[in-house]
Amino acid sequence: MRKLHLLFIILLCLSSLCSHAQESTSRKIFNQAESEYNIGRVEQAIQLLTDNLGDFDGLLKQSAYRLLALCYLSEDRIEEARYYAGQLIKINNYYNSTDDPARFQDLVNQLKEGITTTITTASSQSETVNEAPVPITIISAEMIEQLGYNKNLGQILAAYVPGIAQVTNLEEGDNLSMHGAFSNVQEFMLILENGHRLNTRFDNSGPISYSISTEKIDHIEVLRGPASSLYGNVALSAVVNIITKSGRDLEAVKAKYGHGSFNTHKADITIGTQFMDADIYAWASIYNSDGQTRNIRDGEAYLLRSFIYKPEEQDPQSKTTYWDTGQIYVDGYKDKPAFDVGLSFKLKGFDLMFSKKNVKKVLQLTSLYGGYDYDRYYSINGIKPGSSAESTHLGLGYTRQFKKIFLNASLYSDWYNNSSYEVLYDSCTVITKILDPEGETFLDENGIVQTDTTINIGHFSYNLYNEHTIGGHVRASSDYRLGEMKGNLLVGCQYENFSLRSVNKLWGESFGWLYGGNLAHDEITRFSQESNFSFFVQDKHFFLPRLILNAGFRYDLKHRKEEDVVKAFSPRLALLYVPNDRFSLKLSYSEAYSDLSVYNRYIMKTEFSTLNPQHLSTVQLTAMGTIPAFHLKYEANIFYNKYTNLLNYLERVDFKGDNTGQLTNFGIEGTAIYSYKRFSTFLTLYYCHDISSKDYYYNYTKKMVCDVPHFTLNIHPSLQLLQGKTHEFKIYGHSTYTGKMLNYQTTEDEDFFVDGKLLFDLGIMYRYKQRLQLSLDCENIFDTYHYLCGPNYQYIPHIQRGRTLMASISYQF
Repeated sequence: MRKLHLLFIILLCLSSLCSHAQESTSRKIFNQAESEYNIGRVEQAIQLLTDNLGDFDGLLKQSAYRLLALCYLSEDRIEEARYYAGQLIKINNYYNSTDDPARFQDLVNQLKEGITTTITTASSQSETVNEAPVPITIISAEMIEQLGYNKNLGQILAAYVPGIAQVTNLEEGDNLSMHGAFSNVQEFMLILENGHRLNTRFDNSGPISYSISTEKIDHIEVLRGPASSLYGNVALSAVVNIITKSGRDLEAVKAKYGHGSFNTHKADITIGTQFMDADIYAWASIYNSDGQTRNIRDGEAYLLRSFIYKPEEQDPQSKTTYWDTGQIYVDGYKDKPAFDVGLSFKLKGFDLMFSKKNVKKVLQLTSLYGGYDYDRYYSINGIKPGSSAESTHLGLGYTRQFKKIFLNASLYSDWYNNSSYEVLYDSCTVITKILDPEGETFLDENGIVQTDTTINIGHFSYNLYNEHTIGGHVRASSDYRLGEMKGNLLVGCQYENFSLRSVNKLWGESFGWLYGGNLAHDEITRFSQESNFSFFVQDKHFFLPRLILNAGFRYDLKHRKEEDVVKAFSPRLALLYVPNDRFSLKLSYSEAYSDLSVYNRYIMKTEFSTLNPQHLSTVQLTAMGTIPAFHLKYEANIFYNKYTNLLNYLERVDFKGDNTGQLTNFGIEGTAIYSYKRFSTFLTLYYCHDISSKDYYYNYTKKMVCDVPHFTLNIHPSLQLLQGKTHEFKIYGHSTYTGKMLNYQTTEDEDFFVDGKLLFDLGIMYRYKQRLQLSLDCENIFDTYHYLCGPNYQYIPHIQRGRTLMASISYQF
């Protein structure tokens, strides 16, 4: 035993000596770079720092980022200076720059305030937030981390973006509403990854679940409002652009693993490096969870008000009885784990992107409002009841500047394989009236209606579709001057071709016995080919240094096989007053559309007659700025929306519907960020009032849209308890209040409210030398029952998961 102790001490001493030697070498390199900078040899200093950046650690890395920013500032290379100053702020948000040059102090203060953060989503080119033509929410990697390791993209957006709320899907899946409007899938918000579209074309659904790795994200830019003037179809109410990290952000290998309640496992690995002129970043994530299993009667209060009766209470003359027994499954992701793998490779203007994503969510309820036994059903293509979405994305872009013209072009291709394994009913008693030869109800001698009873069990359906899209775009922009005025003109065009390769349908009973289906569903596929050509223009004109006009439009022509051509014109006009870097006032008007997908046009039984796209016209007035004396950053936005041609399902079972829905509403949303020393808090507030509606999910008695909250409040405080040279300890929390929702029903006298809920999350994090990190997150700490509603015509609101713990560990090599 003594020998083992002695060996351990020797190894520890050797490790300490190696570590000290490495730190000593890094310190010498940094001192040499600092000397080069001081004598004016800036390029040599930059070369020394960038070549050895991965070897710096702790305070030395902070000093290296600071020196790199100073080097680039001395050469007036503002973008590079802002990047490295931003990396410094990421490591130490409380960095005090009072001893630095005034120009560097201003840059650091601007980055802390956030108002001059550079974004690309709003105008398809680099600009600061205060010059963006519409309201923008930026969600940083640190903000994502402080929500906890178990959150997915949809939960992150609902937590930080005012106006966005979680709702359910028509089938089993994740969905979002924006400003009180939603569809049967998440098709009103365009989801992008580094500018590449992730929404499908067959049903327009966008991924917001665990098929998106959150560890790869540098930040998320959320454009709140219509954006079809640049992005076309689906950019109806918002654009969410996920910006991944780059190789120079990491310069290492980072691995992270988390284990949580309900047998939940989550793991990520990210690799980043710069090699000669190439920037390489790769990621892989995996998520698997059994989910929380509950009895269907856990939602008793809502069940009794939702047409789910006890069997003994059924009318004996009723046609069908749906048994309210069995289990429900909350947030189960299993059979095939959710994953996201990808690669970003940049070299001399070329940008190659590849990613492959998958998610399979367990069905919570049957289609006819009951519980079921998940384990009794047979697997189809390796999965049991639930919705599965698999996608592959490939893109190649090229950027180059020719004198005053900035050119960007790209080619891309997307493949999707999505499936739905749906339980119609787990157990069902069918009671049929017996008729006499004349067709009248047969009565016995006592006058009692005679019936025949049949028990059916394990009825299910399975749908699988495969689609492919190929396309490309070209954009060109140039700065110009007209006398004392200046501006930037952007023009571009885009073409893409979509085809539905196959649709397979199966029906069965007894948990696995097939009795029907179609492996070549030509009725859909022969119509499901579309090509789309679009042209867009945008002008950002500075009438005065403080007065900016941002105007543009996009014109889309969509050719459908054996259908009429769909034409869409999407304008945008914004007037901005930006007196300084600490205040901005914006007034904007914009229009956008979301065309009815192939899936919707088919199930609506329209025989593919041309239907007008869903449309939104919006006016927004936004004020944003900072108050340095109070360490406060704020934004307030007033909006007025007019939706037309909205899709509305009239009968869930027969898939009947139309798109004559209309909705007019207005509201206010606000954001406030306070940060001083080691304490910070992020607050969002949203309120919406419905003015009028027609043929939509609207209750005329209560005068409000059903299934969505009209008021939400989110607060995210964090406190840095310890921050030293090697140790960091932080505590953070999240509190959200969701106002009551009117649950949709088919009869006027049975509408009821789902109560508002206040939920709390709490987490702690310890970090050692910016390499080792330990965290423990607790979601819904009071185990509060809460529910989501949506356009699913399941009269039971979907129960959400209760108290959930997750512990995680990460290490950066």
